[in-house]
Parts: sequence; C-alpha cells; structure tokens
Amino acid sequence: MGCNKDDEIAQTSILKMKWIESFEEKTSEEIEIYRTGDFDDFPASRYRQVFVFDDNGEIEYRVLATNDAHYMAKGSWEYNEKTKILKIYNTDSEKIYEFEIIELTNQVLKIKANN
Repeated sequence: MGCNKDDEIAQTSILKMKWIESFEEKTSEEIEIYRTGDFDDFPASRYRQVFVFDDNGEIEYRVLATNDAHYMAKGSWEYNEKTKILKIYNTDSEKIYEFEIIELTNQVLKIKANN
C-alpha cells in the first residue's frame, strides 16, 4: 500500500512544471495533450494554452485575448489523486477549469475537460 502513496506523490510532483498545449498531437476531440516546457518541437501557432504549476498550489495560465495580446494570469490549483481531478481557480477563487488527468508522465500530460 505504501508504494501506491509513493506513486501518487511522484505523479503530483511531475505535474509541478510548465506544460504547453500540443494540439497537433490530438487524436480525440475530448483529450487535450500537453508537453513539458522544455519541448521545443512545436510549429508556429497563434495561440497555445500554457499552464505553469507551482509547488505551493499557485499556477500561471495563458489567457486568450481577442486582440492576440495573450497574457499570463495567476491563480491556484488543486489535484485529487484518487479521482484524478485537477481544478484551476482564478485569483477570485472562481473555478475556471476542471480536468480529469488521463495520463501524466515526465514528458506528456493528457487531460479531459470535466464539465
């Protein structure tokens, strides 16, 4: 049983980095694919979602602006290892995203919107 807890801690620690949307790899409308911040094989794009998860529950995420002046906003995040549900909140504590984590490795994050 202790090994399971260690696996959960390892999974959460993998999440705590920069993730960049890799929509070119999508094979399903439901599942979004993200690569780590050091992945440099992205073709040019007008917009890619970015999430930067911090150790202390803080997050920075890219906001799509209608004038193409996209910007990073701050908020907070929480992850439930048992349900695999990831919630992201803005600075007013309003939930702006809720995802189910489908796959998480040190190279790829696959998530599904949980509406």
